Amino acid sequence: MKGPTCACCFTALHRLCQTVGLLTALGLWGVGVEALFYHHDLGFYLLPLAMVVSFLELVFLITYFVEICISQASMCIGIWDRVLWLDDWRKGLLYVILSVPCFISPREVMLAVVSGVMLAVTGLLYSIKTFKTRRERPIEKILRKKSYDRFKDPQEDLEDCIVNPTDSISVMNVADQIEILEV
Repeated sequence: MKGPTCACCFTALHRLCQTVGLLTALGLWGVGVEALFYHHDLGFYLLPLAMVVSFLELVFLITYFVEICISQASMCIGIWDRVLWLDDWRKGLLYVILSVPCFISPREVMLAVVSGVMLAVTGLLYSIKTFKTRRERPIEKILRKKSYDRFKDPQEDLEDCIVNPTDSISVMNVADQIEILEV
């Protein structure tokens, strides 16, 4: 798939990943609080997990504030780049691994299974999102690369130097060629 349809599908996938991730974070918060309320040990795992997932899902929002408020030469930008490194398949793999304890004791906390499934689905969506961003990144690097040409377009220089330029395309005679060579 190429063209605007493909770009639209991957934009929708990106928004879906963000939405499902935020809903998963909310679900983890609710299940973690309920598990702690009923004195289940899994609540001590689910609440810190909810904090981590909430932070990772709000990174896209925090990035806007970091780019506006902090200069590009700051050490904080280097630290924030390491946080941004954890995206796509890395975040997907982390979510799938972190969802495993939610399935260990399903009888004690039934909603932990739902949270585990939501976390695993979110991880799967982030893994699928990787296919688009891997193909997009090399193209972006080429397009963003600055041109360090110190010379102007050679065509402009050639046209300025010709004494009697011809506007129409015609067969050049020997006199015109000698004139060009003299310049």
